[in-house]
Amino acid sequence: MKVWIDLFSGDEMTSDSYKHRLIHQDACLEVDAKYITVGGAEDIDIGAGNAFGGGEEDDAGGDDGGETAINIVHAHKLQEASLSKKDTMAMLKAYLKRVVGLLKENGKEERVPGFKAGATEMIKFIMEKFDEMQIFSGENYDMEAGLAFSYTKDGEENPVFLFFNDGLKEEKF
Repeated sequence: MKVWIDLFSGDEMTSDSYKHRLIHQDACLEVDAKYITVGGAEDIDIGAGNAFGGGEEDDAGGDDGGETAINIVHAHKLQEASLSKKDTMAMLKAYLKRVVGLLKENGKEERVPGFKAGATEMIKFIMEKFDEMQIFSGENYDMEAGLAFSYTKDGEENPVFLFFNDGLKEEKF
């Protein structure tokens, strides 16, 4: 299994347990999430069943007394943040500078133009849909590290998460 870790906080953000793809010139890791029921009969093994989308047939709360959660948020202990559009934009600008600095430090100067272009596309998309977005940080709630953005695509019932791919490192377990 692959897990993506935030380069700045060291927090686990997502894994390959979920359908994912790179978009916006590979600057964005887009991950499909599902609603699950936790704390009830379906919540047997957080690390296995629910991390892979178990319990998706349950509705809000279900008959087992469980609580509805998003599988990625639950499995990776993401923390929801409440930020204004202005504060989000300021944080993203600072974060992108950190990522560009890290790319240069690690000898990946050739990736910087693609990252900047793709990250600009991603930010434009996030800001256009800001009122529909939920914002999450990693488990340690480090707001200077990478953020995850979640929204529901038109016609879909489950959320999609957006991560800055260049701000993550992939580890195999």
